[in-house]
Amino acid sequence: MVAVSALLVWTAAAMLPLSKAAALPPQSMVVDAAHREVRIQATVQPNAMARPFGVQGHHAIVWKDGRAKRWALFVSETSDHDVRVALDALGAHAGENLTPDSWNARKDPKSREPDKRVEGTPVSVFVEWRGSKGRVPLARLLSEENRGAPLLDFRYGGNEKYQKEFRSGCIVCLYSCPGGAIGNHAHPIRDYVRDGVVYASVPSRLPPA
Repeated sequence: MVAVSALLVWTAAAMLPLSKAAALPPQSMVVDAAHREVRIQATVQPNAMARPFGVQGHHAIVWKDGRAKRWALFVSETSDHDVRVALDALGAHAGENLTPDSWNARKDPKSREPDKRVEGTPVSVFVEWRGSKGRVPLARLLSEENRGAPLLDFRYGGNEKYQKEFRSGCIVCLYSCPGGAIGNHAHPIRDYVRDGVVYASVPSRLPPA
């Protein structure tokens, strides 16, 4: 098994002042205030995004104790809660504009909640492992149906208050989902209902399992 580091990076221009009350991170996470980075350890699950009987093509990075770990491309040692604490401590702004019905009412054409796009501080997601020759954008490890490159625009949505309901453990989601800490502004949940599964991992580009 190859150790993988997932890096959540954003620019200082989009940040709030650093918090002086930042808690010490767990050993599996590094909070780099100077570079505005949170680094977490994870393992790759090459075929997980396509596993049946779950939400496919939806979860990029999930905590190892989260409900959605079976369908996540990467499983993290660090919890989604701890990632939120780290992002908050570094001054990231959580959008907090989604509601549980952004997911729960996804099949209701009259509801506007599934059309909402996650807001918040923009976040760049990279992956690095021994032999990767540096940081690899998460987008390079994914494909999106009918697109030359996957459409990804990650934002720090927050959504901590909904975790007693969802308990997904989702750290990075490929849609604007209220179950994840970081979501994809490019695709609201309505797209997932309308288009079905469009994201897949690219096996030849993944780190060794």
